[in-house]
Amino acid sequence: MDPTLILTQGGHFHCTRTNWDGSGNWSDSAKIYAPTTGRAWLAVDGRRATLIAGGLYLIPPHHRLEFAADPEMTVDWLHFMAESPVVDARLAALGEVLRFPGTAARRWLPVARRCAEFFSAPTPGLIFRMHAMVGELVGVALEQTPVTSTDERLLPALRYMDDHVTETVALADIAGCAKLSPEHFHRLFRAQFHTTPFLYLLRRRMAKAHRLLVEGAASVKEVAAACGYDDPYYFSRVFRQYYRCPPRDVRSGKARPVP
Repeated sequence: MDPTLILTQGGHFHCTRTNWDGSGNWSDSAKIYAPTTGRAWLAVDGRRATLIAGGLYLIPPHHRLEFAADPEMTVDWLHFMAESPVVDARLAALGEVLRFPGTAARRWLPVARRCAEFFSAPTPGLIFRMHAMVGELVGVALEQTPVTSTDERLLPALRYMDDHVTETVALADIAGCAKLSPEHFHRLFRAQFHTTPFLYLLRRRMAKAHRLLVEGAASVKEVAAACGYDDPYYFSRVFRQYYRCPPRDVRSGKARPVP
């Protein structure tokens, strides 16, 4: 099981009923929230939880979310994804907001308060501390979910997808690695990992693109090529649909992501 966790975006945000109000939005990212003032509510597939200042929360990936400030909340937050689809599926299986117990919250809240710093001007020490925090919190979350075995037929297909994440690959080629028909493979993959093969590859591509853009060393065109897109304009359209902002704004630091 690959333990790699990719931290994609985060910061500090003042949520109000005007700028933070979601109704039935699908979210593929796992999230960590650390409210500093106020309160809000968030529902995972209709299962509602209250977020309050001083708490530390994990919101599982691959669910439909509803949320609103009540009436306002300031929060330190980050989004992340698990490199392993097995870990990703286990996190999705939580099915509701997880509030971490007092011990974990007291240990990691000082690090969570530095999310904005981590995504704007990280130091080597902060990088290690932030990844340590997310790693331990994911470990706590996994202990709350039942252990399920992965169908071994899917493992060669997963390795093939990881090796070709920036390439255009056919479903038939991926399914062939599992010695399954495309239709059977697609159904099995979705049942195991709560997403489709296409969306799994897209999520990996977009996470890589976001990371390269934040680093700022490569142009949008170069990032598009590094992520398997020959047409930078098409890449920009896909990126904007996924992150709700153009890649040039992420690269320039103009984009202000929301929780």
